[in-house]
Amino acid sequence: MKTYNTFNVDPQILWNEFKGGNEQSRRVQPDEERLYRSTTRGAKYARVPSRPSLSASTTCTSLATSCGSQGNLAPNYETIPEIVSTESSSEDEQDSFENTRRHFQQLRQISLGNEFKYKMEMEIKSAKEENIRNSVPFVKQLSTESSKAKPDPNFSINGDAQPYGPTTQRLFLWTQIFAAFAVSMGSMIVGFTSGYTSPALLSMNETLSITKDEGSWIGGLMPLAALVGGIAGGPLIEFAGRKLTIMCISIPFFIGWMLIANAAKVAMVFAGRALCGVCVGIGSLAFPVYVGETIQPEVRGALGLLPTAFGNIGILLAFFVGNFLNWSNLAFFGAALPVPVFLLMIIAPETPRWYISKGRADDARKSLQWLRGKNVDTEKEMRDLMRSQAEADLTKGSNTFAQLFSKKYLPAVLISLGLMLFQQLSGINAVIFYSSELFLMAGSTLDKDMCSIIIGVVNFVSTFIATAIIDRLGRKILLYVSSVSMITTLTILGSYLYIRDMKVDVSSYGWLPLACLMIYVLGFSIGFGPIPWLMLGEILPSRIRGTAASLATGLNFTCTFIITTSFHKIVQWINMSGAMWLYSAVCIIGLLFVIFFVPETKGKSLEEIEKKLTGGSRRVRSHSSSKPVVNGC
Repeated sequence: MKTYNTFNVDPQILWNEFKGGNEQSRRVQPDEERLYRSTTRGAKYARVPSRPSLSASTTCTSLATSCGSQGNLAPNYETIPEIVSTESSSEDEQDSFENTRRHFQQLRQISLGNEFKYKMEMEIKSAKEENIRNSVPFVKQLSTESSKAKPDPNFSINGDAQPYGPTTQRLFLWTQIFAAFAVSMGSMIVGFTSGYTSPALLSMNETLSITKDEGSWIGGLMPLAALVGGIAGGPLIEFAGRKLTIMCISIPFFIGWMLIANAAKVAMVFAGRALCGVCVGIGSLAFPVYVGETIQPEVRGALGLLPTAFGNIGILLAFFVGNFLNWSNLAFFGAALPVPVFLLMIIAPETPRWYISKGRADDARKSLQWLRGKNVDTEKEMRDLMRSQAEADLTKGSNTFAQLFSKKYLPAVLISLGLMLFQQLSGINAVIFYSSELFLMAGSTLDKDMCSIIIGVVNFVSTFIATAIIDRLGRKILLYVSSVSMITTLTILGSYLYIRDMKVDVSSYGWLPLACLMIYVLGFSIGFGPIPWLMLGEILPSRIRGTAASLATGLNFTCTFIITTSFHKIVQWINMSGAMWLYSAVCIIGLLFVIFFVPETKGKSLEEIEKKLTGGSRRVRSHSSSKPVVNGC
C-alpha cells in the first residue's frame, strides 16, 4: 500500500479535483490576496510542506482558500512526488484526512458561492447604472416639461428670482375690449365723415346754392386731405405716441364739423372737410397700429376688426340720421362724436411698445399689466418687447425712410402696399359710390334706392361675420374667399351687362345685378376690406411701423381718389361690362399675390411676425421662456 508523508491520497489527484472550479473564477479580492501571501512560504508556492509540525487541516485550509479564490497557482505548481513510507497509517490519521477533505469541500463551496454572489451583485449594479443612464433623457424631458407647466420661481442666474410666465394663461378681455372700443369710436367718426356728403348735398344745395363742381369737390376733398394726413400721421404717432395722437385728432375733428355746421359760404365747408380729411388720414393708420400693439394674438383678429365694423356703423348712421336732419344739424351731430372718443382715450393706456421704444420700461410694464389684467404674469411678453426693441435699435442711427426699401424691411413694406393696392383696384369704391347708376345701367327691375340700402346693410353685417370667424379660419383663408367671390361675381355681372348690350332680352334675370353686387360686397367686407388695415398693424416691423403705415395709408387714399374719379372715363372707353372684367382681372392678380407673398398672422405675436419677415431668429415665443433674464427683462 502506498502511503504519503501527510495525506493518504495523491496530492496531484486532489489538486486536479478542485482545479476545475478554480479556473471558473479569476478575480482576487484584496483580503484573499493577503491571506494567500500570509500562508505561503515564498513568492511562489512550490510544494506542500512535509513537516509533521504543520497540521493537515492548516495546510488544506490555506490551500483551499488560496486556490478557491486565487486560481493562478497552476502554472507554478509542481507535482508532489510520492514518498514511500514504511510507517503504516493509523485509523486516526485516516479520520483526520476525511474530516479535512470534507472541510476543504465546504470551504470550496463557500468560496464558489461568494464568487457567484459577487458576480450577481456586480451584474445588478451594472444593470442599475445602465437603467440610470437610459433614464436621464426621459427624466430631463419630464423636468423640462414640468418647468414649462410649473416654473420654478426660485431659479435665478445671479441669485435673483426669475419670473417665468406659464405657457397658457387665462385671457383677461375686458380691458382689451375697452381699448378696442375706444379706438373703434374714432373709426366711427371716419365712417360718418365718408358718408356725410350723400344725404347732405341735396339740402346743402338749397341753402348755399353750390354748383355741381363745388359739390364734387366737397366729396372729393376729403380723400385728398386724408392723403396728406396719412403721410403726416406716421411721424406723428412715433413722436407723440398712439394714444395722444388719437386724442389730439378728436379736437380738429370737432373744429372741422363746427366749421361745416356754421358755414355761411362754401369756403368754410371746404375748410371743414379738409380738416376732417386730414384727421381721417391720421386716424386710419393710428387705429390699426394701436389695436395691433395692445391686443393679444389670440383675439387680435376679432378685436382688430372692430374699427372697420364701427366705420361701417358710421356710414349707416350718416345715412339714417341724414333722413331726419339737414346738412347743418347733421354736421352738429358729427361734432358730438369726437367727445366720447377723447374721454375714452383718457382712460385707455398708451401702447407698451411705444413706451419701450422711448426707453420707459416701467410705464410699459404698467400699461401691459393694465391691458392683460393685474393677476396675469406679463414678464415674458415684456422680455419679448425688450428684445425686439433692442434689435430695432441696432439700426436706429440710419434714415428711417431709407430703411423702408432695405433688404431687411422691404418684404413687409411691399406686402402692406400690395394689400392696399389690390383693395382699391378691386373697384369697391366705384361700385359703392355709383351703385345707383350701376343698377340703372344694368336695367335692374328693383328700386335703385332700395338696392343701395341693401348693399349698405350687407357691407355692415359682413364685417361682423368676419369678426366672428377671422381668428378661427385665419387671414389668408378669408382673403382667398374674398378674392374668389369678387372674381366670380364681377365676371358674371360683366357677362350680364355684355349680353344686355348685345340687345339680348335679360329682363327675366333682373335680380342678377343685385345678387352679384351683394355677394361681391359680402366677399370684399370679410377679406380685402378689413384685413389690409388689420395687417397694417401686424406685419410692419416696429422700427419702421409709423413711416411704413404712412406710406401705405397714402397709397390707399391715392388709389381711392383715382378709382372714384376715373370710373366714368373707364366706362366710356370699355363700357360697363369691360370695367367689371377689368376689376375681375385685378382681383385674379390679387389672389396670386396673397397665395405667394402674404403670410398667415393668426395667433402669432408681433415679435414672431417681425422675425419671420425680417429673416431673424424665430425662437421668440417657443424658447424665450427658457432663457435667463438679466436685470429683470
